[in-house]
Amino acid sequence: MDNWEQQFLREIIQLDTNSEEKKNYMECSEVIKKYCKEGGLKVEVFDSKHDGKPQPNIVATLDVGAPETVLVCTHYDVVPAGDFDAWTRPPFDLTIEGDKLYGRGVTDCKGNLVASVSAAKALAEKGKSKVNMKLLISPNEEIGGEWGIDYLINGPPKIRGDFAIVADSGPGYVSVGASGVIGGTITVHGQQGHAGYPFRFANAIHLAIPLLDGMLGYIDIRKKVMSEYPAPPGCPFQNLWGRFSMTILKAGSKTNIIPGKAEVSFDCRLIPEENPDEVVNDIENYLNQVKEDTGVDATLEIKTKVHGWGSDRDNKFIKAFYGVVKEVVDPSLQIAADLGGNDGHFFTAVGIPTACYGTIADDSNFHGIDEWLDVKDFDNVRDVIIRFAESC
Repeated sequence: MDNWEQQFLREIIQLDTNSEEKKNYMECSEVIKKYCKEGGLKVEVFDSKHDGKPQPNIVATLDVGAPETVLVCTHYDVVPAGDFDAWTRPPFDLTIEGDKLYGRGVTDCKGNLVASVSAAKALAEKGKSKVNMKLLISPNEEIGGEWGIDYLINGPPKIRGDFAIVADSGPGYVSVGASGVIGGTITVHGQQGHAGYPFRFANAIHLAIPLLDGMLGYIDIRKKVMSEYPAPPGCPFQNLWGRFSMTILKAGSKTNIIPGKAEVSFDCRLIPEENPDEVVNDIENYLNQVKEDTGVDATLEIKTKVHGWGSDRDNKFIKAFYGVVKEVVDPSLQIAADLGGNDGHFFTAVGIPTACYGTIADDSNFHGIDEWLDVKDFDNVRDVIIRFAESC
């Protein structure tokens, strides 16, 4: 990492661009535009302007007159820093300690962002790229991408390319797919009343216990759903599998009130081959059976429904990209599909083969306290993009 890259990263880390508040988006986009232009790239901004707030999407282009174009996708929004007092380094100031850099978003995904721009800058300076390149740098990835990459691909800009690299992944493998996700809430209905008279009312917490116990069985059902795509290294199964987790439990407001409602939210992960609508139907049927078995009154609300995605491992771009990553990083590196989701599904949905590689190491505390980036991983992402563009 050179001084130019370090200063670029420092300037965008200093801006809190958390996707909950959507603040500093304009300021951050101006910094990114400045560095993209310094890198010799043509810069366009497409503002989706959602919720009365600016949502600038940056498209930075290196046009070498090649017949094929590679899209590199990354994002500048971050998750909130959380408990500032728990951080041992300031979340919105780049802290450098040896080969580790600390700050909110330093690896997810601002480090990937700077590495991508730096790669395009090097390609512009060297003049050896065999493909055109478009960097798609967006907000709102952390909340689904509707006004980010989705807007660039499916909205008025309708950006297209021959291959997409999602620089928003980990350094331990090359990803050619990702899980889908269904998020929802089960509401248990009881009857509220005075806690001194529990015999007169239906306690929603008490009712929720047998219902939740019944829903635990759905975890085993999801485990049996197996993908053809390999799972990342270190997973309990060789191939990607279905997952179901109950993640939020809300009930009650005061100790002397019998709660009349209890809410249980869940996260269900899909393999790339699954249809979310079919899985929603399966969840509904399973819950209805549990309700019948327990006699508990409950309703289901689906709040999130996102397709998984997968690319053909025999695609020429996929094979070339995988080969470059093994050459630059590690010849033993595996190919797999992500346990989580990412913006790759927006590209594959319109027929663009896609692969993912990035700096987000499993132990880098991304989304956590003291998020950090390994300089070596940063250099590898930059160098992989350069080598791939020069060897296509």
